[in-house]
Amino acid sequence: MNKCIGKMVSALLLLTVVLGFVSCNKNDEPSIANYELTLSYQLPDGLKADDVSDAKLVLTKGTKEDTLVLKDMKDLSTTLPQGQYNLLLTAKVKDEANAYLTGTLSVDLYANKKATIELQKVRKSTLIFKEIYTTGGKKGYVLDNYFEIVNNSDEVQYLDGVILMTNRGGQKKEQNVWQANGYKDRYACGQGTVIAFPVGKDGKSIALKPGESTVIASDAVDHGKKAPEGNHCPDLSKAQWEVYIDNVKGEVDYPAPNMDVIFQNNKNMKAFGASFFHGGYILAKLPAGITPKKFAADQNNLKTTPGTTSKMQFLLMPNKYVLDAVDMSESDAETYFPQFLPVDDAKAVKASKAWEGKCLRRKVEKVVNGRAYFKDTNNSSVDFLNNQPLQPGRVFTEVDK
Repeated sequence: MNKCIGKMVSALLLLTVVLGFVSCNKNDEPSIANYELTLSYQLPDGLKADDVSDAKLVLTKGTKEDTLVLKDMKDLSTTLPQGQYNLLLTAKVKDEANAYLTGTLSVDLYANKKATIELQKVRKSTLIFKEIYTTGGKKGYVLDNYFEIVNNSDEVQYLDGVILMTNRGGQKKEQNVWQANGYKDRYACGQGTVIAFPVGKDGKSIALKPGESTVIASDAVDHGKKAPEGNHCPDLSKAQWEVYIDNVKGEVDYPAPNMDVIFQNNKNMKAFGASFFHGGYILAKLPAGITPKKFAADQNNLKTTPGTTSKMQFLLMPNKYVLDAVDMSESDAETYFPQFLPVDDAKAVKASKAWEGKCLRRKVEKVVNGRAYFKDTNNSSVDFLNNQPLQPGRVFTEVDK
């Protein structure tokens, strides 16, 4: 039997694709029967078809595999040659930054058949913190912070509009004032500034390939030369991005591209993310159609501290938009309470020793074909190592034990 390519038409999806499953035969060969397969999808409770995007159906028969990009989540009806098929359906939940759907099904197609793929909701972060350095390399020097973000997925990710924000941390009570007043799934951020990657015209101008990382410096300069003598500060002159706060007196705009400053609640703070002893760090991604600047300008997302007379506002970030969160407690803390929900970060990692030029670095979980994959269990006490050497941009090739 020779091979040929046929067309599979989904009448309900109005989708035409070319599949390698369809066979044709010579006159002297037995024919292969074709049967109709009708697929429906069972979504998790609380989700509707309109809540789903980027749906893909992978059909595998033996060594052949084809992928269908689905325009919507309506039933799919198509004709295929008889045989055994394995189906994998994946999709993205639109309104949640790291929520996905996945479902598998095996089908023996030797007659017309109806089948249902049951979808499960899973959480996985594509963009995560790789290194965090906020504890300083010289007492009194606050400009040498950096954050390194890595694409821990197997697909290209886009940094356009990704938000980086900090909150206080160092929680010594079971509930902080926000949690005690009902703000358990919205995080109050803005220890000075909130920043975001610029948004290109199509939202896909800043690509990060699988395994690649990018470094955001408070100031993109060699701090070993700039800081006072006896420092342990890093060389950040090769950082891909920097935080330029133009209203700060004496602020220098170094050659690296600038992050967007989308929110400020303390214009006297000279650096982004400075937190020598404890802190909380968040990567967030808003739904399509909402830019970081628009979100930060919406008064519904701003709030003063409950139960106080303070007029300082904070930017509230819903946890459903969180890509990654890292809670950092004091290095000698005996009692510490989490500031994030367990789904975002179950337990804090202890801070590196202050002013010694050491960072938090995420553990390497596995190395595949020379590419490191980093540990991400949403538990920073397990996922991170503290007191690590400052090596922004380093390519890791060994697993951490």
